[in-house]
Amino acid sequence: MTGEGFVQTFILGSLPDGTPGAAFALVTAQDGWDAGRADLRFALEDDRFVLRRAYPAGTLLSFKVTRGSAQSEEGDAWGQRRPDRRHEVTGDAVHVLDVQSWMDGPSVPRPSSVTGVTWTHALHSPELGDALTVTVWVPPGYSGGTARFPVLYLHDGQNVLDRRTAFAGEEWACDEAAHALALAGLPCLLVAVTVRGEHRAEDYVPFGMEANGFTSSADAYQAFLAGTLKSFVDATYRTVPDAAHTALAGSSFGGLASLYGGLSRPGVWGTVGAFSPSLWVRDGGGRDLFGPGEGGRGMVEWCADHPSPTSRVYVDMGTREGTTLAWADSLVAHTRHFADVMAGRVREVQLVIAPGDHHDERAWAARFPGFLRWWLEGLPDA
Repeated sequence: MTGEGFVQTFILGSLPDGTPGAAFALVTAQDGWDAGRADLRFALEDDRFVLRRAYPAGTLLSFKVTRGSAQSEEGDAWGQRRPDRRHEVTGDAVHVLDVQSWMDGPSVPRPSSVTGVTWTHALHSPELGDALTVTVWVPPGYSGGTARFPVLYLHDGQNVLDRRTAFAGEEWACDEAAHALALAGLPCLLVAVTVRGEHRAEDYVPFGMEANGFTSSADAYQAFLAGTLKSFVDATYRTVPDAAHTALAGSSFGGLASLYGGLSRPGVWGTVGAFSPSLWVRDGGGRDLFGPGEGGRGMVEWCADHPSPTSRVYVDMGTREGTTLAWADSLVAHTRHFADVMAGRVREVQLVIAPGDHHDERAWAARFPGFLRWWLEGLPDA
């Protein structure tokens, strides 16, 4: 047992049939997801595998079981990547961990969860020199009709419509939310843009930082969205193409991409949805939390320097985002600061602070219906 604070006792409960005999370990966000740490290995006690480790109060634990590598982490019911386990340390606790599968074991595709009608396109981007997968969701009754619809474009499109493609099987359920609002008289189109894999930080973050190798392709990505993609969607589907009826939304780095795209091209995007945006990034890789920070210009400064009197901006943050409660509190304070900075620089700021929400798809799915209703109810008549 190492560390100071409250003792967390982790006990392996049930294991999948055929689990190989191996050393079991815990991987955590607090320890950099390092699967090779000797102090995180389970020990056999009375026919049970047990690990005891102390963490300070306020630690927001994110963890999984592994057999020694990222490839041999525990999986979900289908043998695919599972969501992180979570626990807020407030005292001593015992965690019995039942493992459903191993990611290096048998697996099957997750069943699809898409609601309604979608069309998927492989669209070449001359701006990026690459092909991107785009899925368009249409509201009930779209086929055979003549009505035109406002359009919401979404980053990380693999996560927003279908648990089969979503990270760790947790999706935003944007199709279900849009379906419900369409039946309530607020229909729209959804355009989900699948991320370019290893290029995510390059495409989404407008500054050079460690996560993108200090190289940003955000300008080319935004040119693709506003140019090739939007032209294709407007020509292929019945849209209301003006900026007032067109929105751009995403989470984390995708929140930055939404702010950067929306405020740099207000004539294209009338509304921005920034879910848990990584407002701490700075040009050069430092963190921007109120002060001058390290490195160069920060995202908050950039947004402040790009006022857009016609734009509507939605921004939110959960109160449990980060590895400690203190860090989570600072992110909430920073998000409030950003909303204050933008007030008066844009037409409208909608700020949502979500008690207990973590930085994950489950939280963004819970907040998405409120954002969607806020956007659609605020639209002018087409």
